[in-house]
Amino acid sequence: MQSEISIRDILHGALLCCAPETPVAEAARLMVAARCSSILVEDQGRIVGIWTEQDALDLDIADPAVGTVPVARSMSSPVKTLAIDTGIGEAALRFREEKVRHFLVVDGRGERRGIVSQSDIVINQGIEYYIALREIASVFSQRHSVVAGGLPLAAAIRQMRQERLDAVIVNCPQRGPGILTERDVVRLLGSGNVAAAAADAASYPLITLPVNASLFHARKLFVERQIRHLGVTGEDGELLGLMTFADILANIEHEYVHHLREALRESEQRLAASNHHLRLAAKAFESTFEGILVTDADYVIESVNPAFTRITGYTSADVIGRTPSLLASGRHDAEFYRQMYRALDTTGYWQGEICNRRKNGEVYVEWLTINAVRDGDGRITNYVAVFTDFTTRKAAEEQMRFLAQHDALTGLSNRSLLRDRLLRAIPHAHRNGRKLAVIFLDLNDFKIINDTLGHEAGDHTLKAVAQRLIGCVRAEDTVSRLGGDEFIILLEELGCAADAVPVVDKIVDAVGQAISFEGRELRVSTSVGISIYPDHGTEPDELVRHADTAMYQAKADASSAYRFFSGLPACRPAS
Repeated sequence: MQSEISIRDILHGALLCCAPETPVAEAARLMVAARCSSILVEDQGRIVGIWTEQDALDLDIADPAVGTVPVARSMSSPVKTLAIDTGIGEAALRFREEKVRHFLVVDGRGERRGIVSQSDIVINQGIEYYIALREIASVFSQRHSVVAGGLPLAAAIRQMRQERLDAVIVNCPQRGPGILTERDVVRLLGSGNVAAAAADAASYPLITLPVNASLFHARKLFVERQIRHLGVTGEDGELLGLMTFADILANIEHEYVHHLREALRESEQRLAASNHHLRLAAKAFESTFEGILVTDADYVIESVNPAFTRITGYTSADVIGRTPSLLASGRHDAEFYRQMYRALDTTGYWQGEICNRRKNGEVYVEWLTINAVRDGDGRITNYVAVFTDFTTRKAAEEQMRFLAQHDALTGLSNRSLLRDRLLRAIPHAHRNGRKLAVIFLDLNDFKIINDTLGHEAGDHTLKAVAQRLIGCVRAEDTVSRLGGDEFIILLEELGCAADAVPVVDKIVDAVGQAISFEGRELRVSTSVGISIYPDHGTEPDELVRHADTAMYQAKADASSAYRFFSGLPACRPAS
């Protein structure tokens, strides 16, 4: 019994199905609700086809009756099948050979057991230690199309269909580059609100990575954001094109990694392996960059490779006969390890990020994969742990992620992170019947400080104001700097609009206090505009725009430091 995970371990058992006569709009709504990229077509208990996001491109989106077209007219048939015990490496090859994105998974009797997608293969191949060493440039082909935001949606879809593309970049000067994908087409079909122009149907912003970022970083972003496309930028920030999940699947040389890992397993099955495999495994064991640790069935260390010593500082003499617990950093609780050993006991496999401690006491981050090795009778004889030191790369990625979402001068959230927070806060407020406030601040007299005392004094003032704003709100609220002397604060969980007033009073007072700089006392004041969800808008950009308008009204009105966008609604009586 091999320890490689199979399709059985990653398939989606719940099948989304519809009848052949189901209108495509209804099929699309079912897919959007289930957050999946395909729906099986079932006729009298038999699977007769599959309708996917890619099939949606074959429809004439400009036809007013497009939503009523039966799904059977545009489905793919027959549905490709995959045996449930197929190894993940073989499955990856089948996806490439068959050129499909989904397989129906069946058991030995031909009974359907679930569905597996191309994305599932990329997520679960367990090759992080290999793709971490490769850059996006190694798989990026620069094949993409750019359409103008004003291009009719039907024309954009027709271009995608003709060029066999599952996505195009949408050039929208007002909002920046966006992306139009098959998934957006399905979403529009499902909602019944077919947009007129490509810009109205696209998703924003287009998420990007530099071309020299690692494939591991790209794959992690795909999984975290639940997307299938990333923009790729050059060294100068220029948008070069798109990459997809499929690019990773097609280019990671899975066969090489699969055979190397098989050789490593064979090295620990000395009695059953041939001398040729033993020599091959020993060579890989000695020369690989990844640390390798082999234990017996009771987790007692039997051998380690040179990379283990280089990463941890422990020699083989230090660790043989002991357990891996000597590497524990103290950063993980007992439940973390219980879950790890429970997975090894039940599946023979565990993978994840873990903090361990080197011999010199330094804590480091590693990506660890553990596989059980079994004998001919299925009994576990050994465990093989393969790990990569991610400390430096992880720190760099965290710094890049922070800088991408925060203002470099003040450390506050930037416009992008603020918009993400608003996108999450608005649905939450809607579900719970609460309000939220968007507070737009502009500093008065800041230009005088900058012009008379220089940018160093201006920067000092901005940082001081940022800290005071943080001190005026709760930890769960968001303080952001848009640029220059403009700030925005997001207040959540408000019962009524008036709940924002004490906070604004506190802000106005705090900003107006003197700021010490090189023996001088600097003073600024602020003009504040406030918009309330849902009273003054239900979309992030709308709320920010209305708060900005209210701020200019307050600046023009010398009698008040702040203004609401459309007056101050009264509190609802307590229930």
